[in-house]
Amino acid sequence: MSKTYNWRKLNEKELTRVYLDEMRRDFPPTELKPLSMILNSEANGTAHTWGVFDGETLAAYLLMVRPAGSRVSQLDYFAVLPEYRAAGLGAQLLADLPQHERGAQAILIEAECPDKAEDETMAVRRLGFYARCGARDSGFTEHLFDAWFRICLLYTSDAADGEGSGDLGGLRILKKKKEQRSVE
Repeated sequence: MSKTYNWRKLNEKELTRVYLDEMRRDFPPTELKPLSMILNSEANGTAHTWGVFDGETLAAYLLMVRPAGSRVSQLDYFAVLPEYRAAGLGAQLLADLPQHERGAQAILIEAECPDKAEDETMAVRRLGFYARCGARDSGFTEHLFDAWFRICLLYTSDAADGEGSGDLGGLRILKKKKEQRSVE
């Protein structure tokens, strides 16, 4: 992809517009947190939103949750705007995300469980997309806001290769326990 896109954090007004104009189109109502909850998380520093721009035009957005001191960033919402889809931009942005989430050892991704989704085809496509981009399905699910999600992990280059590695906020411990259970 030869085109250059610019990343920057969105302010409250921009995020509100993205929520009202884009997110309500891109995500089913059962997956959307209330706008007030998102804005409060941003105001208290536990979340931030990246806008990815083609010049001055928004091409994609990524809402991240990462409390201060955490070594794991959660990709809460991610979408490429319709006019920029099907050109590889989403995969490129996911590959670039770790450079913007400096210090994170992993990106936690929640993807709707296909067997419980309103749009099963879309849920299967999302899981396939994340897998093609290197995210690993943890085998765990969670129930939030009337929707079921699969937990996937995308390890970053900051993830320790055994050297000084910790538990990634409990995620590596969960993964090890799961692997041990499958061996038995």
